[in-house]
Amino acid sequence: MTTLLRQLKPAFRIESIATHDNGVEITWKDGHQSFYHHLWLLDSCRCPKCFQRDTLSLNSGHDLLKMPLNPTPQEVTIDREGNLDIVWGGQETGHHSVFDPSWLRVHCYDDPALKQKSKTQLWDASVSIPYFDYHEVMNDDDFLLSYLNQLVELGVAVIENAPNDEQSFRALIERVGPLRQRYHPTNVFTMDRKNAVAQAIQHSYQLGRLRNHTDVTAYDIPTGIQFLQCTLYDNPDNDRQAYSTVVDGFKLAEVIKTENPYFFELLTTEYIPAGRRRLSVEEKLSENDSSARKYEWEAYRRNHLINLDENGEVYQIRYNHNTRIPLEVSYDKIQDLLAAYRRFSQLLQDPDYNAEFLLTPGQVLVVNNWRVLHGRTGIWSPSLKRSLLGAYLEEETFRCRRRILLGEKTGMSNLWLMGCSDRALEILADRYV
Repeated sequence: MTTLLRQLKPAFRIESIATHDNGVEITWKDGHQSFYHHLWLLDSCRCPKCFQRDTLSLNSGHDLLKMPLNPTPQEVTIDREGNLDIVWGGQETGHHSVFDPSWLRVHCYDDPALKQKSKTQLWDASVSIPYFDYHEVMNDDDFLLSYLNQLVELGVAVIENAPNDEQSFRALIERVGPLRQRYHPTNVFTMDRKNAVAQAIQHSYQLGRLRNHTDVTAYDIPTGIQFLQCTLYDNPDNDRQAYSTVVDGFKLAEVIKTENPYFFELLTTEYIPAGRRRLSVEEKLSENDSSARKYEWEAYRRNHLINLDENGEVYQIRYNHNTRIPLEVSYDKIQDLLAAYRRFSQLLQDPDYNAEFLLTPGQVLVVNNWRVLHGRTGIWSPSLKRSLLGAYLEEETFRCRRRILLGEKTGMSNLWLMGCSDRALEILADRYV
């Protein structure tokens, strides 16, 4: 992106400054005012003494034990490049701090925009799922960022025109980051009803309907992003068998909170345990393997179905009816908790909230497994042939890749990008659109 384009929507600029006994007040060119405490400014100094620019971390010269709790600046100015320039006095005489104005602005905690979460759009069955071209996502960072942003906003997207092979499927995931390790010999799995072993132990391979669910609820940290690529769909009956379904779990949480706050409280505070046990299961790494490899694992986790962050907002849904195990709850709450669980389950099946579509060969369904529950309509005809490739990506891997792309869009140096919140990076990147 050229410098000229960036100037069309400039970064934050300082209009004036005023010094006070304990801090600096900044008036910005857009009229907003911010106040920064002297101690916060000194503690946040990015000078070579305080901050190691190679490792992008605090340096040994940043010694909190020796830092004065009431630092006093000797001179506070705006330099020729528009930065806040402070020369310290007192115990810190000779210490020089320079602060990028845009970095300062996105660390102004009196700005309501900074307290907003990354934008999310709650949705129901009428949602228009965004589609992205495989080759554009693979070759253009702007398309990649748009696709990742949709996973933040809606929690679901479809990549189309994907080559019909595992190598290309892996490449799509690795465009974001490394695949998540599974409790299996391979991190890419193939869902094919011809797999008799898988049919015996996995609901997703069997006939009938696959209920909407999130994956790996028995893990301590469930997978963040799930990828499912259709490689084969042959339905001689030409009816609505094996259509993909997705539901916005955040929307259902809002519905329950509105219609029955007590149910919402139970689903956010009481535990619904999950467990999986697989012993001596055989799996081939590829069709060319002469023999299968054995694996075994035993997982157990106490979960809240609806998980809240420190601000009381929903950040994660954990629901898989097939892996639920006996409740661990006081006898006086059993009936109410199961009633709340049943209500969530009813909403999951409600056509008003289910988006239903056919995933065809060359299309990859991508869902945020912390938010979107996925399933499929029933399979009842033995003649139907359907095969999917599947794999997982860590939530942290997804978030890190998106942060890097947002940072590149700002044009700012790593010195100032390191440590910005996701919301701060979104604001900074947006100012260069």
